[in-house]
Amino acid sequence: MTPRTRDEFLDLVDQLIFEIEEILMCAEDEGDPEDSEFSELLPLYEQLSTDLKKLHAEIMQGRHVFGEDRDLPFMPVVNKWKARLPFYNLFTTLNIANRQGLPG
Repeated sequence: MTPRTRDEFLDLVDQLIFEIEEILMCAEDEGDPEDSEFSELLPLYEQLSTDLKKLHAEIMQGRHVFGEDRDLPFMPVVNKWKARLPFYNLFTTLNIANRQGLPG
């Protein structure tokens, strides 16, 4: 579902944060990060979590501008690792809505 309002956009940001934090918790539960199938991606997930929280804060403060036909700042990294991100489609949905702007 493509977000049509600021609140729907924020819900999608929150969903992505939740998905990433779930992966981080799973990696922690596996014990030794050297044995984790996620170990090489942990820095990526941590950075994406930080970036998404920053985006959320900017939207809440009214500092984020939608609809300027620009990718979200973290999309180059997301696109680079798309084959390893199980929720890549959520990032693309978020980015498309950001580029096009929110109608509602």
